Amino acid sequence: MLAAFATFVGVDLHKCTVSLAAVNARGELIDRLTVSTKCTDRIEAWLRALPGPVHLAVETNGFIEWFIDRFRPCVARLDIADARLLANLRGKRRKNDRNDALDFAQRLARGECPLGYIADEQVVRLRKLGRHWRRLSRTLSKAKHGMKSILNAANLRGPKLDGGSAQKWLLAHGQNLKAEDRQAFADLLDVVQLIERQRAVLRMKIIELNRHERFAGGMAILQSVPGIAEVWGCIIAAEVGDFKRFPHADALEFWAGITPDNKESAGRTTSGHITKAGSPTLRWALCNAALCLCRSDGRQEKTRQRLIQRIGKPRANVAMGRRLLRILYAMMRDGATYQIGEATHHTAKANKIRLDGKRRDVPPGRKAA
Repeated sequence: MLAAFATFVGVDLHKCTVSLAAVNARGELIDRLTVSTKCTDRIEAWLRALPGPVHLAVETNGFIEWFIDRFRPCVARLDIADARLLANLRGKRRKNDRNDALDFAQRLARGECPLGYIADEQVVRLRKLGRHWRRLSRTLSKAKHGMKSILNAANLRGPKLDGGSAQKWLLAHGQNLKAEDRQAFADLLDVVQLIERQRAVLRMKIIELNRHERFAGGMAILQSVPGIAEVWGCIIAAEVGDFKRFPHADALEFWAGITPDNKESAGRTTSGHITKAGSPTLRWALCNAALCLCRSDGRQEKTRQRLIQRIGKPRANVAMGRRLLRILYAMMRDGATYQIGEATHHTAKANKIRLDGKRRDVPPGRKAA
């Protein structure tokens, strides 16, 4: 495969500058370029002047998207290089941008450059929607916490903190708050109502994309898990991409950054915090979906309770997210749906409320079915 390319280019990308180095198939330097990231036309001209076909690898970071979109048409193949693995391979060599770019190119020519995954346009769109949902959700949560703290300071129970209920409570009982607190509560309520409207529009966009024929099969499998609906399914499917690109569940778990960073010395192993090497949005969705699953599946809830007694609630919730990811991998690999276990007390309570509601709807003198 490597013989099909005449030139290999390594790119060390930063926010303001970019360094490129081109080598031939033997790893010999052809040319270098270090310019500002604003000089996109100059970079394109430099790439097109190289002997083709060209294979380019750019170090992955949080602002790589523009580079991929802009220069993918200029080369025969463009890949992203795993920055963490490259740092481990670098050893004690002096680090600077020019040396890094040359090292990427030479490793690419030898077939030793650890490459990452570039999602296609449809998956990227789905991924952006999911990440925006997380941003809005975090802002909404902060606003609700602020409203709750105002109520606690005034020793008021208050309403359910959604836009409609909070608005009714403020009109009916707002006089119980001091003027400054009432104004702060009203400002935070405006934020909550705005984000609720924005999330309603965003949810419709997510549902529309989820029902595309390309994602329909995978979404049906993911949504068979109690607690994973359109939004969680969108985030998990988009962040992971193709489940089949991982050889086993351990590889997916490590890629997601949800494995503990174990340290071993003198025959003793200490379990540290999770590595957080992957997408924070994926970990957020997994842990929240796992908690929803525990409310519906008694087997998962029993496992969570055992973990809480042993390692505490925060770490137990992360462990349940990791457990859910392994379950999802097996489901997607086998094309099987989730088989729910025994009911929990949450399910029984919900069924009782639902049944009581139906009974209240029965006209007098008639028996409930």
